[in-house]
Amino acid sequence: METNEARTVWRTWIPGWFGMLVLALVNGTFRAVVTQPLLGETAARALATVILLATLTGYVWWLHRRRPIPTERQAWGIGLAWVAMTLTFEFAWGRLVEGLSWATMLADYDVTASRIWLLVPIWTALAPVVVHRVQAAHHPTHAG
Repeated sequence: METNEARTVWRTWIPGWFGMLVLALVNGTFRAVVTQPLLGETAARALATVILLATLTGYVWWLHRRRPIPTERQAWGIGLAWVAMTLTFEFAWGRLVEGLSWATMLADYDVTASRIWLLVPIWTALAPVVVHRVQAAHHPTHAG
């Protein structure tokens, strides 16, 4: 049976994904407008990935300080839900709005072509767990 605490966590963290979406959209716009003309596509995409990983970490840290995830199991659930939401949005937007081919969309995940975007969904899954562990170690009252 789900507790009130668990429902509160989900009510905070699932909508919290939209904050991550805003960060990603701002980051992508910055890449397209600022860094890509200066650095070229490959370097700009790599830099954008690193920037997004850093801002995502800060965002999860901030969100966890405001609404701590009580258990590591819930942190895993949130991370996996966020990945599912991210990939669904990314591929649905690419196909339905931008009309991109599957090959074009999957190219961002080709590490053999110096694309490191794969780190974003991996970190999206791990960030709530890592932040939960780190903050729980420093604030044992939030440990679960």
